[in-house]
Amino acid sequence: MAKNKKQEQKRIEEQRKKQSRETMSFNRFLLFRYVAAFFFFLNLYWLVLLIQGHQQTLLLPLLLMVAVLPVVWEHFKKLHNSSNELPYSKIYFWIQLGVNFALLLICMTPLFANFYPFMSVRGKTLIITMLILGILLCLFMERRVNLIEHDRDRYLKTMQEYNDALNKK
Repeated sequence: MAKNKKQEQKRIEEQRKKQSRETMSFNRFLLFRYVAAFFFFLNLYWLVLLIQGHQQTLLLPLLLMVAVLPVVWEHFKKLHNSSNELPYSKIYFWIQLGVNFALLLICMTPLFANFYPFMSVRGKTLIITMLILGILLCLFMERRVNLIEHDRDRYLKTMQEYNDALNKK
């Protein structure tokens, strides 16, 4: 009886360690999930405003929302797949960066009113600022993708130290 109890405790401890490792690995990609959600809801808000203004340009935020869905799926799978490859994230953040850059250029033209009919000319500064911040955020995320895919991110070192500590127990 005592032997069975010891084996059961050992099995539970191993399961706890495994779950802990999976969670730690999953958390390596936490920022990607938050940034993807941020862009999704930002584009959703933009889409709603364009729908209310009956603008033909509503296709752009809609396409961006569809483009982020594979990223969401990619990170959902990371709970059980600890691969460091992020192909959909890489593609999406380049797309979002390109669109933000194109929109930044559009802000300098009369087309501004087609993409942002809900903003006055004075609101251009806010839109330009948001687009620049979006570009910087996409560049930052691309850098994170590169670091993770080449196993040079700081979180990997923390994970390895944690695994070493678990193995010593």
